[in-house]
Amino acid sequence: MRIPILFLLLLAGCASAAPGARTEDEPARILARAIEQAGGAEALERARGLTWDADATVHAGGRTVPIRGRWAIQPPDTAVVSTYAVERGPSTMRHIVLASPRGWLVGANGFAPMPPLMMASEKEEFYFYSVMRLVPLRAPGVTLTALPPDSTGHRGILARNPGRPDVELYVDVTGRLSRIRARIHDATTGNPVVQEAWLAGEIEDAGVRWPRTMRLTQDGAPFFDLTLTTFRVLPAIQDTLLAGPR
Repeated sequence: MRIPILFLLLLAGCASAAPGARTEDEPARILARAIEQAGGAEALERARGLTWDADATVHAGGRTVPIRGRWAIQPPDTAVVSTYAVERGPSTMRHIVLASPRGWLVGANGFAPMPPLMMASEKEEFYFYSVMRLVPLRAPGVTLTALPPDSTGHRGILARNPGRPDVELYVDVTGRLSRIRARIHDATTGNPVVQEAWLAGEIEDAGVRWPRTMRLTQDGAPFFDLTLTTFRVLPAIQDTLLAGPR
């Protein structure tokens, strides 16, 4: 018996509306919603420079070290991070300077070139902040692929950008960016490690809503915890340290 063409068209319509084909799960829509939740594309495009003061905890070598400092970042390849160990006081302030392709460590004895392994690792670390701005993921050459929901049901996308680590991004039930995952290289050994950034809370300036807390793990172990106390958006960062040694 022949099946009427109208019936076949109805079946096709039902198939296109199946749960596995929900348009809200498309990577571009997930990204668009995350951008909206972070303040919108216009505000994020203006936020080329980001500065904040923060309290942090470093987990390394079996030790837990509270630090405090200021981050001035122009993602993905420019940054000055000035920190000191809380127990030793501000007089012990040290700086990490990234002005790719160069980088320095700055302390009481002046400038020292950043070791190559550390330089490569820091570039991958600071790329996380570019991803957190979200709008760079709309650039030509960046490809987005849907990921299965994680164990909490959060939807995800895989972002591939030539010359950068592949990054997995997950959003919570509101569409807000909640977790970033990427394989980077250890600053000491150069060995690959899986770094995850867990994002929570909110702090705002100039329309940009930024995570207040960031909890980083490497291969599942605690690595770095950060809590912002101030946050400011700038068109660019300006710091004399970026010029390097004279």
